Amino acid sequence: MMATTNQNSKQVPATGNSETSGLDSEIQLVSSLAKLQELERKIHELRGFMPQGLLEPLVPIANPEKVSFGNPVAETPRILRASLDEAARARVADVQQFQSLWRGPEMTPIWAHVESRIKEANGQLIQPTGKWERDYDVLLEELARKEKSIEDERRQEDEEAERTKAQSTEGEWKNVLERFVHRAIPGVRVIKGQDETSLAVALVRAGVVFQIRGVSASGSPISDWEVSSKIAGRSPTKLENAILGCVGSRPRKWDLAFLLDMISSYADIKQTTCVKCNRLTDNGAQLPTVRRLSANQSSVDGPAHVYTFDALHYGCV
Repeated sequence: MMATTNQNSKQVPATGNSETSGLDSEIQLVSSLAKLQELERKIHELRGFMPQGLLEPLVPIANPEKVSFGNPVAETPRILRASLDEAARARVADVQQFQSLWRGPEMTPIWAHVESRIKEANGQLIQPTGKWERDYDVLLEELARKEKSIEDERRQEDEEAERTKAQSTEGEWKNVLERFVHRAIPGVRVIKGQDETSLAVALVRAGVVFQIRGVSASGSPISDWEVSSKIAGRSPTKLENAILGCVGSRPRKWDLAFLLDMISSYADIKQTTCVKCNRLTDNGAQLPTVRRLSANQSSVDGPAHVYTFDALHYGCV
């Protein structure tokens, strides 16, 4: 069946049935073939495991040269019976795991696709060659890398267009700041600095104040926003340094809205748990100071974005 699916997929173009089964792109088709290829590999694996695995406890008895630390000779009939029972349970577990993969939700659209092709061919299947012509897991990795490269390039182009638009609008960063202040985020206070392009953001509950300063060449738009926590008479705390390290490595350094939302995501850092381990502190008693842009983003006030971030410990990244 596996090789048959391979041949059909290469000779019959995607149709409406493919779309209804979720196989409407090259990478989805290759991913499906990779899953089928893996299932076939597991079938061959099980064919070897079943007889050999069930009889493994008897091997040292029949062939003393096969005695090993992991498979010693059973000293009593009771131990032998227990070993045979354990081997049988392990093989049953292997079969059940395979059945779960075969009937799992990831395979459902694939089987639907196969059934639709059988109906389209009136039950006549193209005879397989008996072997796979490609390693589809390798091909899937190649396609995934290519797709990621295209997506990264598209993202960079979108960001460049957005940056150019923002920087071409005089005083746009002031509008961004006003919108941020208007949102009145609990525990976050914004203080305008004496310089035209400087401000401070105080995270009241965290007890942290960050200084922000716009950086630009003479007569050029702001290309970066520098962040520090320097306060006369004291050095930054360990928590401040950890936050600064993450903020300093952020993308979109020209985007004040991105920076303000990122800093405000630390407002409740002493109550925010890690999205991965769901704990407030890790084994080193450290808070989740890493921020990763959330997959789901929202926007308010038309084109004005509100960025949301996930909190993570360094060890959970």
